[in-house]
Amino acid sequence: MRNAMSPSLSGSATSAEPIRLVIGFSPGSASDTLAQIVAPELKRVTGRPIEIERLPGEDGAIAGRALMGRPADGGHLMIVTLGTHALLPNIRQCGYDPITDFSPIACLARAPLVLGVSQSLATVSLTAFVDYARSARRRIRFGVSAAVGAPRLGAELFREQSGLDIEVVIYAHTRTLYDDLVAGRIEASFNNPMTMLPLCAAGKVTALAATGAVRCPAAPQVPTMRECGFPDFQVENWVGLVAPARLPRETAIALNQAVRDVLADDRIRQSFNEQGMTGPLESADEFGRYMRDEVVRWAPMARVLAGN
Repeated sequence: MRNAMSPSLSGSATSAEPIRLVIGFSPGSASDTLAQIVAPELKRVTGRPIEIERLPGEDGAIAGRALMGRPADGGHLMIVTLGTHALLPNIRQCGYDPITDFSPIACLARAPLVLGVSQSLATVSLTAFVDYARSARRRIRFGVSAAVGAPRLGAELFREQSGLDIEVVIYAHTRTLYDDLVAGRIEASFNNPMTMLPLCAAGKVTALAATGAVRCPAAPQVPTMRECGFPDFQVENWVGLVAPARLPRETAIALNQAVRDVLADDRIRQSFNEQGMTGPLESADEFGRYMRDEVVRWAPMARVLAGN
């Protein structure tokens, strides 16, 4: 196991200096939830304090630009997502290149989205939900926790494939979105299982489907979108860790190993499983290739996500 006394991990920083972990989204988001789980264990593994720095705004772009200007010494990291490093750069100028301006460290977790609907609709299946929307001839309000991100991608794919009249309601704070969903001020949302499933378990929201290729282990009773008649519908959100560009290779490898040590812990694996996440143990290079593939994969959705 690596620790902060290893030169490859400390770089130019000292072992007493904290690792600053930048997050570009609000509390309740997938990024923030993962950070809360991983940060204490990363501190244990590296021997260095972890300071979480929240810089929300512009769908994560503010945080991305902030990280670019910081030293590539292993002491500055960012939680990145499908939205910040695959969708957003395809849509608009965000001030960074997701590949060349960052050094990949590791993919922390992958997870499907869960389609949750307000209990005010009194519907218990996706088929019934679609039938209701069509028969009522009404616009269905889908809440999304960022203008660009996996939840928005889910809503837009559903609009395309269902033909329903959908209004996308963008929220700056995930908690506000959930408050409105529970109260029935919006009808539906695709969102991460770690925050959506507890609401469903509490009887406040109804889970209709999940967007993975197979059923989510944390909610095996919830069918996939494919099982519900949408064979081409698959979205997997992911959350990873990057550093500024030009991070020394040995430091990237050491940080990747530290993340592997964290994710190999039985308690972390159980926590991930209970919240519908898997913790892939990819190398830094493999994560870099994965991000490049995701940029290419979702490029065709740029026009739709841009609202054109």
